Amino acid sequence: MKLSNTVALNAIRTYDEDAIAEILRRQMDILGFDDAFFAGKRVVIKPNLVMKKSPDAAATTHPAVLAALPGVLREKGVCPTIAESPGGLFNRQRLEGVYRVCGIDEPANRYGAVLNYDTDAVDVPFPDGKKVKSFHILRPIAEADIVIDLCKLKSHGLTKMSAAIKNFFGVIPGIEKFEMHATFPDYADFGGMICDLCQLICSERRVIAITDAIVGMEGDGPTAGTPREIGALYMSDNPFASDIVGETLLGFEGTVPIVREAAARGLCPEDISGVTLLGDPIAPLTVTDFKEPETAENRSVSALSFFSGGKLGRFFMPRPKAVAELCRGCGECVASCPQHTIELVPHHGRKIARIRHANCIRCYCCQELCPFAAIRIKKNFIIRIANKL
Repeated sequence: MKLSNTVALNAIRTYDEDAIAEILRRQMDILGFDDAFFAGKRVVIKPNLVMKKSPDAAATTHPAVLAALPGVLREKGVCPTIAESPGGLFNRQRLEGVYRVCGIDEPANRYGAVLNYDTDAVDVPFPDGKKVKSFHILRPIAEADIVIDLCKLKSHGLTKMSAAIKNFFGVIPGIEKFEMHATFPDYADFGGMICDLCQLICSERRVIAITDAIVGMEGDGPTAGTPREIGALYMSDNPFASDIVGETLLGFEGTVPIVREAAARGLCPEDISGVTLLGDPIAPLTVTDFKEPETAENRSVSALSFFSGGKLGRFFMPRPKAVAELCRGCGECVASCPQHTIELVPHHGRKIARIRHANCIRCYCCQELCPFAAIRIKKNFIIRIANKL
């Protein structure tokens, strides 16, 4: 199905459930998501619940948005399912903990939304994929008629920005995400795989992308950065066009690899000038000094692109490093490493993580899933000097 390049955007600076609900009603109306659109359809909400984090950390979809949305859907006669696969083990116990800590269980129960505990997944062919011809995805997503992509706007160490396109990586169950990182260690190939996955979901069912950009995350996202007020909530039937708005809001125009891949495939315009914006103007909402992740490329790094291959290339790339003072030795990074390059070693009477960088593919799963923000991204000292020039 052909996707539009229309995005409904509204300014909002507080997580007021009633105000959010009113904006969602207005956006659904102007985009044509009326009662007839939802009638008789199986609707699944796919939030960003990457790990157990308090809503104040701005790493996950805020519960006020996840409360407002089922309330609006109930007015349209819809009882949605909320389905997500956070990183790590994918079982009922982990889902219960994530739903509880992220503040999702209470609003879901209040509005009768169904929290998914089905950990089954199915193979879905995608012969048009450029990198992947078949995906193993959560059964509720595969069987949905409408998927609401309820993402969080954040910086991201691997993809620079996480929003509507990247959020669909969560439909791959649990530790299988680590296998995908191992299969696609090249950043461009990984981005191509994510675009294939998003295309698959959009081709098989209707998608509504809703981005929680009221408070985002800057710096070392998607989980170890810091909250940053952006003040926007936006909706589209096209997650690719939606992310054009996202990169514009953050001042990342033209530099987010996944969005560039989508534009090259003709899935969205090259820039914001090709997007039809409805609602509030975007200019007053753009952030001029949004902090990039430490891994983000810049002119100095690009000037050293001839070092990009082999051992010399790996020497110059930013790498994850465990901070001994913060590490609790929980082993989450050991379990999440697709290359099995992390081990727990003795350190002053306790155990801490140590990363063997020779085989590290710089996927930053360890940083993303560390519950204590003990994994930091370190740039090569030559690159740090070049960045100051």
